[in-house]
Amino acid sequence: MPSVLMPDQQQTFIRNFNRSSFEFDHTLHHLELFTVPSLFAMSARLPDPAYFSTVESAVGDGWKNVGDRRRSLQETLETMETSNSLVLLRHCEKDPVLGPTFRRIMADVIDHVGANLGDDVEAGRATLVISSPGRVTSYHIDAEVNYLLQIQGEKLLHAFDPNDKTILGDSELEAFYSGDPDGARYKSERQDRAQIYALQPGKGVHLPLHAPHWAQNGAGVSVGLSINFNLRSSARSATVYKVNRRLRKAGFAPAAPGVSALQDELKLAAFRGMSFAKPMLRYARVAGARGERE
Repeated sequence: MPSVLMPDQQQTFIRNFNRSSFEFDHTLHHLELFTVPSLFAMSARLPDPAYFSTVESAVGDGWKNVGDRRRSLQETLETMETSNSLVLLRHCEKDPVLGPTFRRIMADVIDHVGANLGDDVEAGRATLVISSPGRVTSYHIDAEVNYLLQIQGEKLLHAFDPNDKTILGDSELEAFYSGDPDGARYKSERQDRAQIYALQPGKGVHLPLHAPHWAQNGAGVSVGLSINFNLRSSARSATVYKVNRRLRKAGFAPAAPGVSALQDELKLAAFRGMSFAKPMLRYARVAGARGERE
């Protein structure tokens, strides 16, 4: 299969990777694997359960509460035109039938970016995002770098600069990496700082790590492919954010990741110690209980 990305855009991919959002062109929408019957069949084969919501959402609703699912996944897919739903078919690259095609697309992206991505990839995944007409995908951030490729329908994607502390603060990232999927809070007064991309079939957008974003679907059913990559380099920062969360709760004002290499190393060592201590404490409690019984 030839690359779905344009060779004349490679320098844009290299130059802006994980630095700023940008729009690009692709040919993915010309492939026939994204027909409705094909998507239905694949949804039943995928090893990972789909995320889907059939309850109306707003920009600031977040992802913590998916709401009442009034339909099954199959029923939701069959009624996308009228159900105001959002469906995420996760790990399409694991599909026994179409998985090789999705893995080829993921490889295309890595090849286009080059070593800055290829040498740093820890894991990757392909997720099909299917949404009803008018559906809002709530404001959120991701722990991966993303490439969103629009295949069917139209939507407006609102992307923010992840380095703007008035939009995304360190305490929000600490909450996110400590288990709160809605750690990043939508600030309507900062909406005018969003870069708005009008996505249609053949258009895509790169979102750097932590870039806050939300989407407003158009008048038809939207189908897009989200290619996500976890980076080894970001895993260190994620751990520091977790430690910083604990320090902040204890009354400290910890430095953000990257401010001090020495402090980051100390925090990473502390986290490894805490991770090691937990199973040891559990073992001690179990051993102590056994000793009491004996």
